[in-house]
Amino acid sequence: MKRIDKHISKNFIKYTLLSLTAFLNIFLLGQIFRIIKFVSDGKMTIGDSGIYLLTLIPKILVDITPLSVLLGGLISMNIMASNLEIISLKTSGVSFKRIIVFPVLISALLSGVIFKISDNIAPKAYEKSRILRGSDKADRTIPIIKHKAFLRGKGNFVYYMDIINRVEKIGNKIEIIEFSPDFSSIKKIITANKGSYDDKKEIWNFEKVYITDNISKKSIFYNNYSNEKYKDNPNEFITLGKNPKTLTIKDLKKEMKELKIVGEDIGEFTQELAKRYSFPFASFVICFIGLSLGSRYVRGSSAMSIGVSVIFGYGYYLLDGMFEAISKNGFINPFLSSWIPNLLFLAIGIYFVNGSEY
Repeated sequence: MKRIDKHISKNFIKYTLLSLTAFLNIFLLGQIFRIIKFVSDGKMTIGDSGIYLLTLIPKILVDITPLSVLLGGLISMNIMASNLEIISLKTSGVSFKRIIVFPVLISALLSGVIFKISDNIAPKAYEKSRILRGSDKADRTIPIIKHKAFLRGKGNFVYYMDIINRVEKIGNKIEIIEFSPDFSSIKKIITANKGSYDDKKEIWNFEKVYITDNISKKSIFYNNYSNEKYKDNPNEFITLGKNPKTLTIKDLKKEMKELKIVGEDIGEFTQELAKRYSFPFASFVICFIGLSLGSRYVRGSSAMSIGVSVIFGYGYYLLDGMFEAISKNGFINPFLSSWIPNLLFLAIGIYFVNGSEY
């Protein structure tokens, strides 16, 4: 590494860390008022509030690093430009691409660190903060409708419903399989076109029912059928299960595989997995814009450059959130939607880098 590379790298790291610290303090300050309310309402002790604040740091670091790299690159290059260092280097035959080699490499390394934090530390910290907070109901909502719902009933039988609505308390295309006491063999299979849950009697009423004895192979048809042992509440068919934000990438893949086997919806897990792979690398992608914006020095333009970089930074977050919302509605693959902002801003960054050569 040449002396000039050390100088550039030192400044880039210095101003990136300063930006990171500033944003971290701002976000933590915003959380302090929320924590004070938790303590005053008796939901959290003073000791737990300190631990809770610490558990927020990994997720905040993951979120603010791209903007910190953007500002770190802009400020470090802008100072060099104001000291006429960049012009001197270009006059000496050093291209702008060569000048920013080490800041780009540092950004790539930082993206790798953020990826590790996002995968290993942030999920555990989020789980701890959720426990300290009491629950994660504010973050997640139990769906009203579920497709391909399985449930082991209060006995030796298992329900399967193609669709169940826990609010209207109805199910369609129902199958109930009764097993022997040791679950070694199937005794009876019950199929029904439709079922509705009676809240007063706490029992399921089925319509157009076939009951097949697996031993005699004989079937009996009923227009309407109910049995007091089939009393499991519709709400028990739809649960949140594991929170994907608390799982590592390895655990996310394992959970998705298990859910696929039983026909469960894996949309929430796919969204989280896609984001884990894409967002940490925003720091690398966005660094090109910051370095390029700060490379040209015009008297009085520093404030404007910072303003433009902040617009680009928040523009990335806005675009990322927009594509995430689109993918949640099923209009686009989650992995594709999570990488579109990265690819778009990388193209913009490369364009600015090429423009900074002159």
